[in-house]
Amino acid sequence: RPKVTLDIELSDRMVDLVDDGFDLAIRITRAPHPNLIARLLAPAQLVLCAAPSYLKRRGTPKHPSELAEHDVISYTYYASRDEWTFEGPDGPVTVRTRPRLHANNGDTCRAAALKGQGIILQPRFLVHEDLKCGALREILPGYRSPELGIYATYTSRRQLPLKLRQMIDFLAEAFESPAWER
Repeated sequence: RPKVTLDIELSDRMVDLVDDGFDLAIRITRAPHPNLIARLLAPAQLVLCAAPSYLKRRGTPKHPSELAEHDVISYTYYASRDEWTFEGPDGPVTVRTRPRLHANNGDTCRAAALKGQGIILQPRFLVHEDLKCGALREILPGYRSPELGIYATYTSRRQLPLKLRQMIDFLAEAFESPAWER
């Protein structure tokens, strides 16, 4: 096995792999960029949730349209920004939210929700422990946001260094049975 040295940069912004000098990016998206090679590692379901203290204070929405009247904590990089779409029992529903807070980092959205500041729509992998222990409660479980994928993305299959190929294989194996799906 080749020795691998990792230089990890955490950022929610979309980096340019070539211009920024990255060998690999992990991206959470509906559709990877067409100019990149992308290997699906795992699905990423978005979950609507809020702290019990928020729901006690403001009530629990019964339909996505009610989100327009709630305090919402929005992730800045959502493709649809503040317009959230769900697939429900009667078909698709789109609601224009009015966020009280925008954040370009999912952990920041989560932290605000844990403090009872509002409702978030975040990937299950980010909130699964909070849901399990009751710090957050899933709301509107009958309505699903379009599923995203977690992808390993890179620039070319040609002359793919062995260590990069092995890293991608390692990630694929690690994501075969993710903790949030168990």
